[in-house]
Amino acid sequence: MNSREQPGTLTPIQHKILQAIKRLTRDRRRPPSMREVADNVGLESVGGLSYQYRELMAKGYLRWEAGRPRTVEVRLPGDPPFPPNDGEIGCLPEDAVPASQVDQMSGNAGLGQVVWVPIVGRIAAGRPILAQESIQERMPLPRDVVGSEEGLFILEVAGDSMTGVGIFPGDWVVVRRLFQTPQDGDIVAATIDGVELEGTVKTYKRMGREVWLMPQNPGYTPIPGGRARFAGKVVAVLRKV
Repeated sequence: MNSREQPGTLTPIQHKILQAIKRLTRDRRRPPSMREVADNVGLESVGGLSYQYRELMAKGYLRWEAGRPRTVEVRLPGDPPFPPNDGEIGCLPEDAVPASQVDQMSGNAGLGQVVWVPIVGRIAAGRPILAQESIQERMPLPRDVVGSEEGLFILEVAGDSMTGVGIFPGDWVVVRRLFQTPQDGDIVAATIDGVELEGTVKTYKRMGREVWLMPQNPGYTPIPGGRARFAGKVVAVLRKV
């Protein structure tokens, strides 16, 4: 059997996208544009939706025809496989973000210079930081800036405890998972007993046998970090302008 006969597991956002496409197609009597779908499911980035479309196509839940705008078709879990189609299937819809535009985002003509990093929102209390169901969308970032995509994820910053190092409320931090103890001065994403810290990130500081999570704002006090769990180290900061 091919992938369309054995579709892969869907994430919550992918379920939402499929349902939105089906609903919009029914209500408007035509397949929706990607911007319409992105607005409907609460995604700001059409580039992120382009990634999800590719994933859904690979899993056998979505298809479209080459050279024909707005011909996207979807099937939900439990629906029969798509019927055979004589047209060419698999090119991007006309309003998708093409590979050439993704290249321009990276400032480099090679697609290999872009990595797609999952956005997981804020640290979720008591749950793994990279739980599949927490991934909202993915963002293309230059490989020269963030390095390999392995272990990378993006968090939204809540609070102003790190303004002293240029991290402000509403910023996005790119985090790389840690598999060893942080080093002094590392900016880390951490939880204590599964509870998120204000601002989601702090500076790691070891003093003798004690570990402290240091804010970079004089209005906040250091937090004992002996019971902290470190999800990763911040490697870049993103800001909307």
